[in-house]
Order: sequence, then structure tokens, then C-alpha cells
Amino acid sequence: MKTKTLKIITGILTAVTTLALLDFSGGAGRGNDVHLQSPSLVYATASGPNRYANAKVMTREEEEAAERLAEEADSEEDADKVRSENPEVFNLDDYTITAPANYEEIAQKVRGEEDPGEQANQENYDGKYVWTKDNLTKVYALPNTSAKVLVNYRRGSKLIRISYTGEWSYIRLKNGNKGYVLSKCVSSKKVSTPTPTPKPQRYYTPQPKKNCVYATCSLNTRSGPGLSYSKISTLKTGTEIVVASKTNGWIKSDKGWYVKADLCVNYPLTASGKKATPTPTPKPSAAQLRYMRLSGFARYVSGFVGCRYVYGGSSPSGFDCSGFSMYCYAKYYNIHLPHGANMQMHRGKKVSLSALHTGDLIFFDHDHNGKADHVGIYVGGGKMVHASNARTGVIKVSLSGKKDIIAARRFI
Repeated sequence: MKTKTLKIITGILTAVTTLALLDFSGGAGRGNDVHLQSPSLVYATASGPNRYANAKVMTREEEEAAERLAEEADSEEDADKVRSENPEVFNLDDYTITAPANYEEIAQKVRGEEDPGEQANQENYDGKYVWTKDNLTKVYALPNTSAKVLVNYRRGSKLIRISYTGEWSYIRLKNGNKGYVLSKCVSSKKVSTPTPTPKPQRYYTPQPKKNCVYATCSLNTRSGPGLSYSKISTLKTGTEIVVASKTNGWIKSDKGWYVKADLCVNYPLTASGKKATPTPTPKPSAAQLRYMRLSGFARYVSGFVGCRYVYGGSSPSGFDCSGFSMYCYAKYYNIHLPHGANMQMHRGKKVSLSALHTGDLIFFDHDHNGKADHVGIYVGGGKMVHASNARTGVIKVSLSGKKDIIAARRFI
């Protein structure tokens, strides 16, 4: 066996041993958690919105404790202080965990005489699908960021990668043309598209009034605007005619036939030709208006299901529990709530759990200290929508069997 080949095999075995020091097994009942036997053996590289902040490695218990302290705060200042002291928590969605050496680094050391730059720029032929990772990914005409931008793709766009190097990927666009994207901007694993921000909708839209006239006698309809045109039918006195247009003393109906304008009036008539008392258009009752308004709010709130959970977040790019309720109420009703579950619990009108209506906020006291540390929005049918945690994001759940509910408040 050649000495060079022996070095490569030895290097790979060393890498396997190094990577084995990372224990991702988790404890009993905590299969989603990551435990590092020796944090000094890994590097945490931020990729989220706080990528320039120092990463603070926290256990799940420490993270939940920080979240609850912010939600239980009695004032905005106290909540902001807690969040500022915990700018970034350790989350596999936000960080890339790598060993201090990988297979490629070991191979480069073994290949000492070879130029690492040549290896990094070696072209690999692919032909597989890739997905864009950034909210806006630019496709260039040439492998240069100064080159012409052919098109911009949103996060989660599916493309075919023809070939790639460590820096650039040569791709086929959806229209068949070809271009270049930075390799770091695409992933060989499917990337979900961002959840669109729902828009508040009117809960009641009045119907536009029709422009109508009424026949004052037995009125002949004709195929054109004149007596020389053929007769089509005869209308009874008081017949409603929807006006499409008027031409030289003739009215064209929405059905296409014509009648003389001076034989029509713009108010309803009875069959005997007397002025009729119009029937008022029924308006929705207060109960119907409330139902339509609340149903629209429930649909609006449910439209955020799937959004990411971000500690301290209050926008569709990331919510925490009170940030979610604060955002929905501000955007839909222009009602401004403080950012903190405990502070929100002291607003609005107290309601019992047996009398919940859509839109009510439900508060939880998981620490059993008399302060709210979590909040969700009731959407009817025994369900609520809430920004749960970093693992699940915004979800809709049943209230059946939920524990630690401390209060419910009504704001609408």
C-alpha cells in the first residue's frame, strides 16, 4: 500500500474519532435536545438575524426560564432588560455545528503537496435539484457579484444545479436559461417557502346599488334604440329594468334589449302604476356583524400558523407568544398591547373559560407563581393559536386537557 494512501485512510479514521465526541443522542424523553459532551470541541456559527452577536450556549431549561421571565415582567422596561441579557439562545436552526477538523481539512493536510485553492475551486458536475436559502437570491450572468443580475429568486425556489464549486453554482433557470448563484445561497435539501403575511379583510362589504328604472305602463322592448327595430317582448307596469346605458332617449337594459326612456321612472311602481314603498335592504344585526368580524380575525390569526418562533420577536419573521398576540391585535384592530404575557393579562375585560369568544386571550402560569408566562389567542371551536416554542413555531392546538390556565381576557 502506498504511503500517501495510508495517510489518507489514517486521516479519515482520525476524523471519525473526533466527530464521535459529539453526542446528539439526548436524554430520556428529550429526543429533540442536543447535548454536547465537550462544548470546547465545537464551533457555533450564527446564521440567523443575530449572527453578529456572541452566541450564548444555553440549556433548554435556561432558555425557557429566560422566556418566562420576560413574559412575567410587570413592565416593558423589565421585559426588555431580560431580552437584552439573553440576545441569542443556542438553537440548531440558527447555528451550524462543526468539529474543529473535517474530512476535507484532513485530506488537504495529507495531500500536503497539492494546492488547497485548486481543490476548493474544483468543479463538480451535479444535475440535481437545489433550493434557495435566502429571502432574496441573485442569479448572475457570470460567476462574479459585479456581473449582470438575471433574476432574483425568493427563499424556497427550486432550481437545477448543473455544476458547482466551493464558491459558485451553475444553474438552469425556470425559463431554460443558465446563470450563477453563490453556492452558500442554495441547499441540496428542500427549503420551505416563507409563510406569507395575511392581510386583514373587511368583515362586511356592502353590495353596490344597481342603477334601475321602472316601467310606467305595458312597455314594449325592442332589438335596437328606435321604433323601427323589431319588438322582442312586452313588460308589465312596474317591471324593474337594470340600466346598462342610455342612447338618444332609449335605455339599453343589462339583458341587451331597448325601451323608451320617457316611459320609465327611477322609483318603484306597483302593478297599478302607483308609487311603491321600497323595501329597505336588511342590514346585518349586531350579533351577525360581531360574528363576521370575529370569524375574519380567526382566519387572520390562523394564517400565521407555521411562522417561526423567535424569542423577543413580534413580526411574521419570528414571534414569541406575547409578540404574536400584540402583532395580531395591532394589525387587525389597531389595538396596541404591551409585549409581555403578564402585562397583557392586566388589560382588557376578565371572562370565564366557559364563556370564551373568538379573539379572547388565554393566559398560562406554568411556574405557578401567580404571574402569566404564556399567552394564546382563542379562535373558536375549543382551539387556540399561539407561538409555542422554537421547535414548533406558531401552531393551532386544542384547549382540551390544557393545564396551568390562569385567566382569559377580552379586548374586542
